[in-house]
Amino acid sequence: MVKLYLETYRGSSGARPGEVAMAHKGILFFDEFPHFAKSVLEALREPLQDHKVLISRVHSKVEYETTFLFVAAQNPCPCGNLLDSQKECRCTELEIKRYKNRLSEPLLDRIDLYVQMAPMRADDSATYTSQQMHEMVLQAFLMQKRRGQQRLNGKLEEEEIETFCHLDDEAKRVLYQAREKLALSHRSIANIKKVARTIADLDQKESIEKKHILEALSYRRR
Repeated sequence: MVKLYLETYRGSSGARPGEVAMAHKGILFFDEFPHFAKSVLEALREPLQDHKVLISRVHSKVEYETTFLFVAAQNPCPCGNLLDSQKECRCTELEIKRYKNRLSEPLLDRIDLYVQMAPMRADDSATYTSQQMHEMVLQAFLMQKRRGQQRLNGKLEEEEIETFCHLDDEAKRVLYQAREKLALSHRSIANIKKVARTIADLDQKESIEKKHILEALSYRRR
């Protein structure tokens, strides 16, 4: 089991790295995301935003890098059946609301992609083979390098987003409309641009188009 509270993120009193610091350049997976303690969930905001954690002790300060791929999974409700067409949800509206409210807006705003999963059927087949996906990712990576990026799309700083995430006129219009309608935060706008940039790279397009923005918006939290 993952160590609880700040030890999970910042190590023990001896300033040893915790689970988050040890996930640097790897994958950090939280299953049953809302069931973690509130203090643990809120402590994620710093490493997700700044890609580092600073540990202050009585006589010293230690900084750990936390550049990792963060993945979290959760049920749509406490019983897990809310979106299941074959099973009945046993939760009340109040229980579902309390369950969802365990995750704060500032924390959720730091997550770029949300995907609603459906149960797999026996006759389901993959859209792409592993080899095809590998080639698509490789070509998208090479496009980023050709643009002169020093960082991958997901790690671009604000000034780099303006340089490398060029939107055509239709894409700008759609993003502006989404910002007004959904009251998107500055961080959300930046995340949408970075996701759309990656989608455009996978599509081998130099400019971000309307369809790329629309797909990026579809991955936002509903």
